[in-house]
Amino acid sequence: MVLWLIYFLLSLVFMLLCYPTNPFVVPFCDINGELPRFLKYWQTWDNSCYCVDSVEHAPKFLQYDWARHYEEHIDSDPYLRSVNRKRWYVTCKDPNFTLWERIQRYCCAVLWLTRNCSYGFSFYLLGLNVSPNLEIRQSENTLFIREIFSDGLWGAWSYKNTAPIFSLFGWTVHWNNYIGWKIAETAQVDTRAMIANRIAYHFEKEGD
Repeated sequence: MVLWLIYFLLSLVFMLLCYPTNPFVVPFCDINGELPRFLKYWQTWDNSCYCVDSVEHAPKFLQYDWARHYEEHIDSDPYLRSVNRKRWYVTCKDPNFTLWERIQRYCCAVLWLTRNCSYGFSFYLLGLNVSPNLEIRQSENTLFIREIFSDGLWGAWSYKNTAPIFSLFGWTVHWNNYIGWKIAETAQVDTRAMIANRIAYHFEKEGD
């Protein structure tokens, strides 16, 4: 818990750094949406800045014909292989973008980095390599995972909570908490886990 609290505070600092600078970082992307090494902490570790998800999560008027220009594949690099992780890579198959498409692509990338702010910091600097020796406790609305052989103060753990808080006028408010580290609970070898720092809630209409 002590380690997570220290890393949580650092993650807030990194987010405050990344939110205002994301728009200035995106122009450094190459044609495949990869940032140079000195800016990799701004990028999502598991995706290109021009990934298909960046388009699908953008407002309709910013969505360009991604499939005409790009294709994706799963692969790895030496570091990710060493921590049992893979990522999505994007390859540009048609570099002929209109001016409006370039603006759309830029906006989608900025929104993507903002939606997943300081992801690289959270993975490379604030992540932990977690062993597959895990204790898992699960109930209807909660999930708790920890490394069996780790120190409780300094080791990796994960806690999710989606329990209902209260209902009003046909809507139920639920917790939407995910803290600790994003542990790959089915991994068979040591695997990198990025820090998780979501403390929030969400609304759900009864009957949905």
